[in-house]
Amino acid sequence: MKHIFYTALFFISALSFAQNTGSISGNLLDFESNNYPLMFARVLIKETGAEVLSDEKGLFKFENLSDGGYTLVSSFVGYDTKESKIKVESNKTTTLKITLEPSTISLDDLIFTIASIDTPQTSTINN
Repeated sequence: MKHIFYTALFFISALSFAQNTGSISGNLLDFESNNYPLMFARVLIKETGAEVLSDEKGLFKFENLSDGGYTLVSSFVGYDTKESKIKVESNKTTTLKITLEPSTISLDDLIFTIASIDTPQTSTINN
């Protein structure tokens, strides 16, 4: 009889502990290609350092997060990095749709970069 009591007590305490967390799920989309999913984009929670990659449908998920505010940092090669502030509540899933825009480089930046590559640089050593 004691074993049944202790087993029941264990499961009740485990269930009550597990209910104090929330989760974040979301979808990363490409702004210019009619909201096409971004596969294998990086999503990071600044406060915890937790990091995931989006799947082939652009979906990502963080679980077992304490209540409070978090900053999600979404990035993908060739796209501008985006930060999103969100609030997590116990027993709830916060759902997001994050749209990333392709990064742009101005023509002036490109010309400056090419000019700096073409310019021979010399160094002098003084003894």
